[in-house]
Amino acid sequence: MSEVPTNRRNLRQWVVFGPDWGRHPSTCQHLFNELLGAHSVIWVETVGLRPPRLSLRDLSRSMQKLRDYVSGRRQNIAGTKRGLTVLSPLTLPFPRSLLVRKFNLWQIRRSVARACRRLGFKDHTLVVTAPSHCDVVGRLGEARSIFYCPDNYALWPGMNASLVEHMEAELTRNVDAIVAVSEHLAQRFQNSGKPVQVLTQGVCAAHFARSLPRQNSGRFEVVYFGMIDERLDQDLLVELSQRLPQARIRMIGPVVIDPRRLRALPNVVLEPQVPFAELPSLLVTASLFIMPFVVNELSKSCSPLKIKEYLACGRPVVATALPEAEKLAPLVHVARDRTAFCEAVASAAEGRLAFDETAVQAMTAKEGWDFKAREFLRFVESLNPAG
Repeated sequence: MSEVPTNRRNLRQWVVFGPDWGRHPSTCQHLFNELLGAHSVIWVETVGLRPPRLSLRDLSRSMQKLRDYVSGRRQNIAGTKRGLTVLSPLTLPFPRSLLVRKFNLWQIRRSVARACRRLGFKDHTLVVTAPSHCDVVGRLGEARSIFYCPDNYALWPGMNASLVEHMEAELTRNVDAIVAVSEHLAQRFQNSGKPVQVLTQGVCAAHFARSLPRQNSGRFEVVYFGMIDERLDQDLLVELSQRLPQARIRMIGPVVIDPRRLRALPNVVLEPQVPFAELPSLLVTASLFIMPFVVNELSKSCSPLKIKEYLACGRPVVATALPEAEKLAPLVHVARDRTAFCEAVASAAEGRLAFDETAVQAMTAKEGWDFKAREFLRFVESLNPAG
């Protein structure tokens, strides 16, 4: 981790709302991990936008959140190590209820206020990462506020799109500035009247380089790691499985869709999510990485963190025609239909798919999270040069 210095006091104190720290590093966690040491960060874990469903996964997750709150276990994972304090206030996952939102805000304000007093925070910067955080902006004593936008949440299945859009509009009105992870997302805020910065995804290149040198498993291994969700083109995966029956197609990550169709494919293996630290060791036998997303408004709004992580593993990458994949061509092989996708993977299996390892290493070296953190700080500092 590179230290990212700054002379502005209020940029040394941050209150950040995001997913659970350390469960699986999010874009925002990667960014703030670079700031630890020179900066103090209070990381506030809150519930997501989507109401829980009657499923084993959601029930287990809800029970875990309750145990974390009662035991204080989440706070204990970090303490104030390197300037990080993790808070996990008891909040309820029902954003449609005004009463619940008021209760959540009360819990959050109490928890954050105690932490700020204990740590001597006086003029911190607030960073929020989801529309549901609209209620906290302006209520936590922050010197300034930033909406760090990693996605268009209103497009996700299971979301109440009108509620999410309303929350996002309120959030946009109240924050001082917006940081978006892609041009596609940033365009949505160009008429907001607020400063908007595009900060593309970074990569932990050294971490994923641990998957090298490649080990031969005896089979051509096609690997996808990430959420196994609605963005995946299951028809494409079926076609790929049939086209390359000799290949082993590994899908690593949490499954949030009905997996029966994928499980029925004889050469497709679904593997559970593993801790970020352990992931490279699972990739040493990978021959090729794939990004088999359906190209629609949902996937276009995403800026998949994993594309640069795939490249950092030092193997070819084949992706459908997502905007973020197009920007990385020709380092990434972009396929415009299912036939072209399968043909590219077949070419890789025959050793005929070009891969410019030198160019990839040069790109990932310049796209590290330390560079992204410096770019982020320059933008935040520019909001109040006289600060």
